[in-house]
Amino acid sequence: MKILIVDDEVDILTLFKDVLESVGHEVDIAIDGESGLKKFRNKKYDVIVMDYRMHGKNGIDVAEEMLKMDRNTKIIFASADSSIKEKALEMGAVGFLLKPFDIDQIIKEVEKIEKN
Repeated sequence: MKILIVDDEVDILTLFKDVLESVGHEVDIAIDGESGLKKFRNKKYDVIVMDYRMHGKNGIDVAEEMLKMDRNTKIIFASADSSIKEKALEMGAVGFLLKPFDIDQIIKEVEKIEKN
């Protein structure tokens, strides 16, 4: 699957990228919402893994813009802010991982999408 990870923490980007590539996925990364939107406009992704708190636009705003461009976009939020879980799911996210989480959880979330 083609996956875009949008997070402003380089260590998180690297970890998620390495783990998802190790199980056969093609992974691109974006360090903030604007660069995530730019990549999203230029390439079709199967899954977006989105942080909430980032410099510039927050993850909810970025996800809403992505969903306006493609309503079928599959977005998994990975955030330390549990207060946005309900909003993320209501606006169309297909999953929510509360940081910190066991890294296997991200693989399981992506596999759920892949099976559907």
